[in-house]
Amino acid sequence: MHKPEYYDSFSCSAGSCPDTCCRAGWLIPLDSETFDLYRTVDADISENTFTDPDGDRVFRLRPDRSCPYLNPDGLCALYIKTGGRLCEICSKYPRFFEEYDGFTETGLSVSCPTAAALILTRSDNPYRDLKRDAPDELLGFLCRARERVFEMIYSDTDPDAALQKLVFYGAELQELIDYGELGLLSEADFSGALEPVANLSEARRFILENTEILSEKWRELLKSGCKAPCGSPSERRNYLAYLVYRYFLKAVNTEDVFTECRFIGLLYRLAASLCGNYAEAVKLVSREIEHDSENIEALLGYLSQTE
Repeated sequence: MHKPEYYDSFSCSAGSCPDTCCRAGWLIPLDSETFDLYRTVDADISENTFTDPDGDRVFRLRPDRSCPYLNPDGLCALYIKTGGRLCEICSKYPRFFEEYDGFTETGLSVSCPTAAALILTRSDNPYRDLKRDAPDELLGFLCRARERVFEMIYSDTDPDAALQKLVFYGAELQELIDYGELGLLSEADFSGALEPVANLSEARRFILENTEILSEKWRELLKSGCKAPCGSPSERRNYLAYLVYRYFLKAVNTEDVFTECRFIGLLYRLAASLCGNYAEAVKLVSREIEHDSENIEALLGYLSQTE
């Protein structure tokens, strides 16, 4: 299990959270073991859950899209009744886990305000100790390339320029993958200039028309955006590195690192274009896109067709 340096510093803010995940509007699957336990402490559990089309039992949200067991003080009624038992999904959040051939990576999602504060306020590179070998040739290639990306991001004074370098580097890496020349990684560099998305307003329009929208605030921000990029250089740098950590290695499944880099670029630019509160923008991007696999697939498909 590999993790960034900030991972172990996380502690849930519980009732003092400024924007609890229990109001995010997500449909949370309830594992059968925890459901059986909840039935012993709450007679209404069956009425407060339903079976979705995939066959999972999920919590039935209130009209305001909050969890039915969220108390006014921001605490979970079921957690209190069971003496500290949460279902599997709730107990893991905001942690995410990515399994690769030979190792697993875990991290924190910026959809959680407390986690976002840990990630966005870093003054150094929290991913510097993630060097590793992988038995799969392509995965090893991507791991080594990602190490170079982290070094580039934290050595460049301008995170926007670092993004441009990342996308160009992704194009260089893609050529090596396509031609089966993984041993020539050292020949790929960061020089050059490519736009990660040709037209950000068109990308926002695509998101509005082709993805699931959870909150009206997200919908309105996608329509309006802001005139000037938000977020300090340090915040944007840390967010860019977070996105690289979470998505770059996923190219091992598709052999398409260029599209993954453009996806990273889209989320990065989208967050900076939404509103003046950067932490809020980052949280919304994560809640609306990162936590919905169908939304991610839609955007990857869109980017692969707009190269």
